[in-house]
Amino acid sequence: MFTFEYSFPCIGRPIFIVIINTHHHHMHRIYSLLFILLLSLSCTSQQKKSKILFITTNVDVLNGAPNGTYLIEFAVPFAKFSEAGYSVDLISPKGGKIPIYHSGDTTDVIKKVIKSELFVHKTNNTLVPSEINAKNYAAVIIPGGYGQFWDTHQNKDIQELISSIYENGGTIGSLGHGTATLINVKLRSGAYLVKDKTMTSFPSWNEKNIMKQSNYGQLLPYDMEVELQKRGANLKIYNHEKKTNYEVVDMENRLVTAAFASGGNFVAEQVIKSINQQD
Repeated sequence: MFTFEYSFPCIGRPIFIVIINTHHHHMHRIYSLLFILLLSLSCTSQQKKSKILFITTNVDVLNGAPNGTYLIEFAVPFAKFSEAGYSVDLISPKGGKIPIYHSGDTTDVIKKVIKSELFVHKTNNTLVPSEINAKNYAAVIIPGGYGQFWDTHQNKDIQELISSIYENGGTIGSLGHGTATLINVKLRSGAYLVKDKTMTSFPSWNEKNIMKQSNYGQLLPYDMEVELQKRGANLKIYNHEKKTNYEVVDMENRLVTAAFASGGNFVAEQVIKSINQQD
């Protein structure tokens, strides 16, 4: 019988390895090396990033009407990532319970999600940026909601967290007005994260012609399309006639964007695809 001790970082304690009935000393070494190799490979698998971070807003009113994070843009990817085995965390500038609103577009999938214990717990207990370790996250998801124009967009801790996760190899997915959060995110180099990235955003045309809640864009502090272009984004603006550029993937730069609330499935699927490519 031959016994030795070895420590594996992913286990966090020593493992005692016992090899019985080997009559040759060199076989001890071969068996032990094989065991270490197999367990090390297992550790590598265990260390794969399996967490997704959702950025949400604490702003609950706009123009006298309920606001917050827009339900369909949030619930659909939340369900998709959860079903795929990812652990989902939510942050907001202030933490705690977040406001969520919708326009009656609650499908059966959404109704099921919002009744789940996990969704209720997470939305009632969002974390603050200081509670997050960027190294643990494979992706950042930013669902829309007008509040993104005010609080997350200006929150330096959230900006730095997004930048850190991205520079650690993470993927970013955003929907609709959520893309406003990315406007001022900078990388360590000082460059804007969106610079030279191919992407889309909620169209200014829609804002100015359809969105009554923002008084057709007049209540917003800036025009998202204009600001993204100022920062060097390769912006693909939604074409109303051709119905193009409403969902855009820049796989090389790990950025997935959707112009509208209906893009939740698309964003989640493409972000998962990007994560798998990084592994």
